[in-house]
Amino acid sequence: MKLSVLAATLLLTLATPTFSVPIEQAAESSGDGTPTTTASAPAESSSDGSASSSSAAPTASSSSSPGDGGDSDLAAWIEEETAFAQKGMFANFNPEGSVPGFIAASPSKDQPDYFYAWTRDSSLTIRSALHVYNTSPSEEVAGYLEDFVTFQVNAMGQKTECDCLGEPKFNADGSSFTGPWGRPQNDGPAERASAMVLVAEALGDNSTIGEEIKAAIKKDLDYVVETWQTPCFDLWEEISSVSFFTLMVMRKGLTDGAKFLGDDSYTSTASEIEAKLKTFVGDKGYIEASQDRDGGLDYKTSGLDTSTLIAANVASLGDGFYTPGSDAILATSLAIKESMADLYAINADSESEGISYAIGRYPEDKYDGIGNSIANPWFLCTLAFAETYYRAIEEWKSAGSIEVTATSAAFFKQFDSGAAEGTTYKADSEEFDAVIKGVAAEADTYFKRVQKHAINNEMSEQFNKDTGEETGAKNLTWSYAAFITAAAAYSGKPAA
Repeated sequence: MKLSVLAATLLLTLATPTFSVPIEQAAESSGDGTPTTTASAPAESSSDGSASSSSAAPTASSSSSPGDGGDSDLAAWIEEETAFAQKGMFANFNPEGSVPGFIAASPSKDQPDYFYAWTRDSSLTIRSALHVYNTSPSEEVAGYLEDFVTFQVNAMGQKTECDCLGEPKFNADGSSFTGPWGRPQNDGPAERASAMVLVAEALGDNSTIGEEIKAAIKKDLDYVVETWQTPCFDLWEEISSVSFFTLMVMRKGLTDGAKFLGDDSYTSTASEIEAKLKTFVGDKGYIEASQDRDGGLDYKTSGLDTSTLIAANVASLGDGFYTPGSDAILATSLAIKESMADLYAINADSESEGISYAIGRYPEDKYDGIGNSIANPWFLCTLAFAETYYRAIEEWKSAGSIEVTATSAAFFKQFDSGAAEGTTYKADSEEFDAVIKGVAAEADTYFKRVQKHAINNEMSEQFNKDTGEETGAKNLTWSYAAFITAAAAYSGKPAA
């Protein structure tokens, strides 16, 4: 059951910039000593997730990749770590004792036991594997992609505790996990559908497995249509709710699947989900991660959650709706960043070392990687910030301008003290280039934070809030996958 291989080649280039550089330092000032901006009619504040960049034709004159800022040491490390991350990720594909297509979340089998294939983790990891394949096609990676399809099709036919496609994880022999767990997790089928579409498009199609993929995608999409309004456990597996992240990947899965299958019947549900997603920005001015919570974690009160940025990176559709460069995502990123500033002792070194704050899942988190005490920062959450900002830069370059709204003004004030609702930075201007360079420099600091704690290039799930030492599941597959996609965005070639 091998797919025919359609070789594809993409060039991955790596280069860089440093910390949150204000526009005053990055651009030449006007005659009165203040930075100049190009004012336009005030932009509307689009708290429903629409983009703050204009739809002008691309005319940006700034550098070709977000990370092209001259920090050769960081560029060299990112290149080195990318190679290591690829090896670390693929080491967890088909490990000894497993059936083909099993992607272990981690090789750790005790304290904690992560030796399972989560549908979500596997599907998101496949995005990184596909980026590797599209950059440098190989039979080995093609085989991993084919095995993923085989394993997932088998998983979809397994008897499960939830008696549904939202079963969270599966054993190394392909059977479903039957112990107590937070189920269902209905983001998994949506992510799997999008992953299978990407696999089919990358590897080509034949009469045998091509039809099998189509049938599997349709089965997952039908499930999403049936369940999208029902609370379920979110990606952190702690509370049952209607989750921003889950709805985002559902919208993407339905949209991707409808296009691939040539079946427009799924687009109406995608539109309904989009309307629901618009309600996640409230009076707080940022995206609150969940609604209609069905009990659990009463202490999780802020609504802030890095999963909102992850959703923008993996599930936005390039249409301005909750994309990385949209005002609601930018405002949320700033709120999360500020909530983490004093949360971890290690963040005291941020200013002196020119590195970002370490970022965890959400400010009230209590999971320490083994049990519940006081939580730590996560590699993949810290990397989500870097990827969001690099993707935002590409978005603004493509649009040809950046429009500041009431929602995004505080974000842009980090780089231009004069930024206000209605400010417009137009491509081919010093002000536009200065903002781009400032945001890229900020993004670089998140890589530098990861560099400090990824000892010998390895990345576990978390690093200790007090000592910075790695903790939690060893060699977490998702950590490596997140590094690969963040590095791709850094290079100016974001993963699909």
